[in-house]
Amino acid sequence: MSEFFDDGYEKLNTVDLRSDVLSRPTAAMIEAMAQAAAERTYFGLREDPRQLELEARTAELLGHEDALLFPTCTMANEVALLLLTQPGDIVVTPPHSHLVTSEANAPAVLAGVRVDFLPGDMPLPSLDVWAHAAARKGDTQNPHISTFAIENTHNRAGGAVIDAASTQALAELAHANDKKLHIDGARLFCAAVAEEVAPSELARHADTVSISLNKTLGAPNGAMLAASNALIERALVWRHRLGGGFRPTGIVAAAALEAIADWRSVVIDNRRARRLADGLNQLDGLSVIPPATNIVVVIIDKPGLTPRRLCDNLACNGVLALPFGDDRIRMVLYREVDEAAVDRAIEAAEASLQP
Repeated sequence: MSEFFDDGYEKLNTVDLRSDVLSRPTAAMIEAMAQAAAERTYFGLREDPRQLELEARTAELLGHEDALLFPTCTMANEVALLLLTQPGDIVVTPPHSHLVTSEANAPAVLAGVRVDFLPGDMPLPSLDVWAHAAARKGDTQNPHISTFAIENTHNRAGGAVIDAASTQALAELAHANDKKLHIDGARLFCAAVAEEVAPSELARHADTVSISLNKTLGAPNGAMLAASNALIERALVWRHRLGGGFRPTGIVAAAALEAIADWRSVVIDNRRARRLADGLNQLDGLSVIPPATNIVVVIIDKPGLTPRRLCDNLACNGVLALPFGDDRIRMVLYREVDEAAVDRAIEAAEASLQP
């Protein structure tokens, strides 16, 4: 397997659409990392000047007082819950949120909380549904709902966007009922360009918001958690307890600074996702959830064709995709997936549907 992906990747000209975490750093990121690697390193957990600049710029971009660098967005999400909840609490979230589907039950294991799906549609049930949850009172036998959590964009809903007005309304409802709001904003920048708003408009009303640096932004790794000064001071302790206090940080922060400076470029991924969706929609046996951002969810309507089988067929035709449920697969666009790669993916899908 390693030989295929390491040595055969370029030869086979594989189009890998399994995730945007696969994006390689830009020339500007590589140059910035090389410069950081040639300079002195720092011992303190918040001492490196590049890390401090990254945290300050991210906080400003997201409309919060402070931000902290994390190794992964999953860790940032889990620390947010540790900050906002007490053991035994309930966190409520829209159906199929990443906190439940893809984080190994970490909220229960680490924070001692239960995460419940609310009834309703992805990416956001109606405000009435949230209000009903907010009105539920804990007692000696029934746990307390302390926190609302949303995902913007919503992965399982095909990268669907939650707009600024809806986010603000939900935050106001939460705070009026003594609840907290966390935003898993791993792909928040795709939402911002889709809505044509500043990221802060989507993030500033929440108590905590996480972003990924290595998904839509394309940095090699890392994530951020933005919140108040007081919460980030506590987050620094929790990050270290969970093993996230890595050092040195200069190389990671150098690439991330280039990534966030170029956040508007993710609009290209959104456009190419629409191009891919339009092409796939023309094929008999497939339909596509109209993409709002860079995720294309393809629904299979061909007897006998399973997601695993379709992904295997695609791989034989030089395209890698991800099974994403009983009747669908996922394809994700990112910087290196250019127009020619989109066309190849459409051609591969057509070939993969043949008997």
